[in-house]
Parts: sequence; structure tokens; C-alpha cells
Amino acid sequence: MITRLDREVGAILDTLDALGLADNTLVIFTSDNGGQLNVGGNNAPHSGGKQMMSEGGICEPMCAVWPGRIKPGSRCGRVAMTMDLFPTICEAAGAKFNHEIDGRTILPALLGGHQPEEDRFLFWVRLEGGRYKGKPYYAARKGDWKLTQNRADEPLRLYNLKDDPREKRPLPGDHEQYKVLHDALREHIEKANRVPWKRPEK
Repeated sequence: MITRLDREVGAILDTLDALGLADNTLVIFTSDNGGQLNVGGNNAPHSGGKQMMSEGGICEPMCAVWPGRIKPGSRCGRVAMTMDLFPTICEAAGAKFNHEIDGRTILPALLGGHQPEEDRFLFWVRLEGGRYKGKPYYAARKGDWKLTQNRADEPLRLYNLKDDPREKRPLPGDHEQYKVLHDALREHIEKANRVPWKRPEK
């Protein structure tokens, strides 16, 4: 899969060059989850992997190329989510939209400018059938604080990613940040549940 992915991405970049579009095209490459541990995935320095809410399962690298705009070899440690790509691409293209969205542009950070971290909660939800039996499990994050579970049948645990990046030392359930994140997650779940994810039965 990786060999084919590498070949196909290369074909896209070669086509942009051949058409003379490479210098005016923003190319973004990322993934939706970490490597799968039982087939040799290695998500170091994080723990966990695909299908888990540990950082190894949800913290992914992202590469962006835009000749003349993004400095080659530059790095940015900004935390973002996939939903941030839509407003980022719109800003890069000069496209406007007038409806409210949850994503926030990260274009200033990609271009090497100073872009302070935003004061917001980030949420992850996994809901599947099979061995998951249709039961959701979650992660919530604000800054370095993270509340997470890796299975629906385990309790939510609080971590400080700055002090414990491998999520090995859960903090007490009566910690102030546990309540902050738990309340925010509950509000998010209630809000999301107002939108049906299945078609109504006839």
C-alpha cells in the first residue's frame, strides 16, 4: 500500500510539473489515523495506533508544499485537525464562504508566520459496528490537556501531554481539568446528537 501510495503521489506531482502548475499549487498530504500496530505500524514517539484515541492513533504528520510560499524543509508544531484544511485551502485560493464552520485556517502557520494556538476544544469520536457493537468512544483535548478512552468499555482518563506525551500516567478523576474536558465533551455529544446520522425509517 505504501509503495503504491508513493508512486501515485509522485504521478500527481509529476503531472503538476508537466502542466506548468506546480508553482501555483498548494499540495497537502496527511493521514486520517496512525499506523496499525498488528501489522508492524510504528507511531513513535507516541503510544498506540490505528483505532485508538492515544496520540499514536490520532496525531498525524502533515506535509504541505507550495513553491515560493512555503519554505522547503520548514517545520511547524501547530496542532490542527482535518476540518481545518477546508478553510486553509479556501484562504489559499482566495475563495469565500459565509456559513459557520468549526475548522480554522492554519495558512499563516504554513507560510511561516506567527499564528498563536487558538483557545478551543478538539473532539474525536469513533462509532462502528462489529467488535465495537455500535458503542462510541471519545477523546477531547484543549491545549496540553487530553481526556481519552481507547475502547467504549473503558473509563475516560485525563493526561497532560506536555508532562506525559506517551499517556502512561493518568491523572485523578477529581482533577479540575477532568471536569472541564468532561463537561465540554458532554456538551459536544449532546449537540452532535441533535443531527441524525441515519436516515429516518419509513
